[in-house]
Amino acid sequence: MTQCISLVLNVLFFASIFASSVVNPKPANGSMPTNGSDLTNVQCRKPFIDILISPVIEGGTKNEIVLYWTVETLVPDPWIILKNGSVEIFKFQMNSTTGSVETNFSYQNPAKPYSFKKQHLGYTAEYKQGVKGKVIATSSMETNPTWMSDQAATIGELSINNMFIPGTHDSGALTLNDTTSERRIQKYVMAQDEPVINQLIFGIRSLDLRVSYYGFRSHKFENLYINHGVSKVQPLCNVINDVKAFLENTREILILDFHGFPVGFGGLKIPHTKPHDTLVDYLQKELGPFIAPPNLTWNAKLQDFWKINKTVILAYNNEKVLKKYSHLLWPPVYQRWGNCQEPDKLKAYMKNVFENPPEGPWSAQVELTANAGKIITDKMKGLRQMAASINYQVTEWFQTDWGKKCNIVACDFFRNSGIVKTAISWNLRRAKNSSCDL
Repeated sequence: MTQCISLVLNVLFFASIFASSVVNPKPANGSMPTNGSDLTNVQCRKPFIDILISPVIEGGTKNEIVLYWTVETLVPDPWIILKNGSVEIFKFQMNSTTGSVETNFSYQNPAKPYSFKKQHLGYTAEYKQGVKGKVIATSSMETNPTWMSDQAATIGELSINNMFIPGTHDSGALTLNDTTSERRIQKYVMAQDEPVINQLIFGIRSLDLRVSYYGFRSHKFENLYINHGVSKVQPLCNVINDVKAFLENTREILILDFHGFPVGFGGLKIPHTKPHDTLVDYLQKELGPFIAPPNLTWNAKLQDFWKINKTVILAYNNEKVLKKYSHLLWPPVYQRWGNCQEPDKLKAYMKNVFENPPEGPWSAQVELTANAGKIITDKMKGLRQMAASINYQVTEWFQTDWGKKCNIVACDFFRNSGIVKTAISWNLRRAKNSSCDL
């Protein structure tokens, strides 16, 4: 009985802050085929295909490969093919201009860490006219650790405030254990599959971080933790060590958005501690040589960061602390969060946002949110199922002119979306002041 009461209280408290061809291939969760988006009529973009990873754990199986596509017009007899190396392992006849399909093949994480140089990960998708016919477009499963610097000659004059920056929501909310099952609470806490170092290597450039402080009468960095709501997830040092390693090995520009402080700060502050000072001291100690000065402003171009070799922005969502450390901390990212439980409602919310986009740095938070009742009843089946029901649609939304208007786009289980490759494509278009590839 006591355990049940504790579970309910934990849920309520957390939710208040949490604001060969395969036989019968099937559309991926939440990805009903469409005849193109209702958000744009542009007809000048290259076919977009991507190889995604399902976050859903089913029957002990995880990391199922999903093929996603958006094309303006289908060629006659259209097929999408998956190859492992040179061997064709899956094929599907396309019947819509936008869609996704599960392959029943699982991606196996490599035994060695990913490199800081771009890697092809063995799989290739092809969009073809006829099974044995012409290849119209291809896409590789690959890392993107240096996409900004690789395109410096083209996008170097873009300002941070005028870029499409791929991000993750609750970036540090992940389990470090390779598990194929999750407890009830864990299902609504873990929002990512990949550690932060892998997020960055795959192309994420904005991290949404919620930091808490656990300690009494002390000023110890070890008391700083990443939380999702009031749920403690992992030591902050795990995340910062990953960020530091990435900064030491690349020239990419990163945004660390310290957006929430749910435990040990503010209303839940522990007496006789100065957690904000502890956090800022820790960030300066670990990341000091890389911290970009706020006087660059959000209008700074990529080239401006590279010229002074300062490549990390520390955005901080606390006005008092911001004033105290104005030489280190940047104004916060404005997060547009719909608190929606259904894809259609999230789309409607975002449609309103894009009719009048915010000025300054802002993030489209394109994840579904479970309320307390749905957590208790497990009606939404956890963040993995929720992400699988929305991420393919999110990819489609930002193929449209939303991709021209957005700044940061943050999602759960990012490898289940095509947000990184979509962002890269849109930044190349923005650099030439165009909505087209052709």
